[in-house]
Amino acid sequence: MRNRTDLRPGLASASAMSLVRRKQISRDPTRRSVSDRTTYLVSAFFLLGAVSALGIIDRAIYGEWYGKTGTKITAALNLLEISASLFLLWSGTRKIRIAPFNRFLPLAAPGILLMSVFWSLDPRLTITQGALYFFIVLGLIGLVEALDSDELMKLIALICGLSAVASVVQFLAFHEPGDFRGIFSQKNVLGQVMAGGVLAALHCMRIPGGRRFRYICLIALCTVVAFMSKSATSVLAIFVFFWLAILGSLYSRPATRIVGICLAFCSVLAVVFIVTNPDLIYELFGKDQTLTGRTLIWPYVIAHILEKPLLGWGYLAFWSALNPVALEIASATWNTVKIANAHNALLEFLLEIGIVGTCFFIFLWLRNFVFAVKCMNGPASRFGLSSLLLLTAILLTGTSEQVLLTGGQIWTILFFTTGFMCEKSLWLTRAARTQGRLRPRSMPAAIVPKSVFKEPS
Repeated sequence: MRNRTDLRPGLASASAMSLVRRKQISRDPTRRSVSDRTTYLVSAFFLLGAVSALGIIDRAIYGEWYGKTGTKITAALNLLEISASLFLLWSGTRKIRIAPFNRFLPLAAPGILLMSVFWSLDPRLTITQGALYFFIVLGLIGLVEALDSDELMKLIALICGLSAVASVVQFLAFHEPGDFRGIFSQKNVLGQVMAGGVLAALHCMRIPGGRRFRYICLIALCTVVAFMSKSATSVLAIFVFFWLAILGSLYSRPATRIVGICLAFCSVLAVVFIVTNPDLIYELFGKDQTLTGRTLIWPYVIAHILEKPLLGWGYLAFWSALNPVALEIASATWNTVKIANAHNALLEFLLEIGIVGTCFFIFLWLRNFVFAVKCMNGPASRFGLSSLLLLTAILLTGTSEQVLLTGGQIWTILFFTTGFMCEKSLWLTRAARTQGRLRPRSMPAAIVPKSVFKEPS
């Protein structure tokens, strides 16, 4: 009878090679530290560009105006962003791949956007922005491979904190008239980055042995700047983060799980009450029933969605200056809506990529939701909770702004990042259970080191 240890020679040899590689790396700590430092700096630059924080360089040199096209600074920053993406992908492939995750589905998202170039009203804009979206997702894949998941969330929190400080300094130094938008192109973008910073900082506070006071200060800073931006959806998202974080911490502990479930049920009743009485929210945030004119544009958008319902008008093509219909809609609503987009995530998806593309992105959202729920009930509850908070923020923001259709948006970055994290955690859990069932008494300790599976909740 064959020894059961011979049934998995490939995995055993792979484990041996991994151990040898670890020993080789540990023999040269200086080289390893330099490589890790370079990867960290490139990751920071990549994230700064991915959340549109570097756009202040172009606006400071050339200024800005409605209908402004790309400049040499913008082109250079885009090329650097693509180079950083490729470097991170290469750096990630050099790491020991402990837990796999699906790469085809995330890359299929920008693939659908790029495919719309064949029927786009503005093929040049579709291909350039679609390619930038593709390289951002590609860079996120390499980023999740190159950095530890908790370390990556710490870096995202740091990037949002630096953006908050730079925005306050910019405001105090120049006192620009109009809405407070900091180093970003619009106040809503600033508010979303601040909300993303609160989300990342809340995740870092749940890391065992972390520096909680540092992240409490970061949460306070991002919350204050979000209030200064007067972005109602972002402020509301931050309050939801706080409440859901409390519910999540109660649910993750067996002793207080019943309390968490009861509070969650009460929260659902409160949401139903608010939905049936929206005037309370409007008065609280000083908004009218048109959401500052946003709903006025929806009838125009719906009418043009019905003209091309299946595939849409092309990625970012409908609001292009080449489309005279977009100019007519902008002029009809110019007094209330100054930025040409549908101001609703679902309508914008249907307008740009039709029912086919919209269903695919909804599938990705639902897939991440399933991963998050499984993580919440498994050994990686902090990743599951962070993903649930993010998915809730996407729904909130999507009521009045477009989400997930722009590569340079904090919600897009966190959407793919948290999805990868949850998928990796679930794979590690399944691998640990499978290994425990298959390993006989005579087999060595583990094919995958036990330290890999220690992900405290």
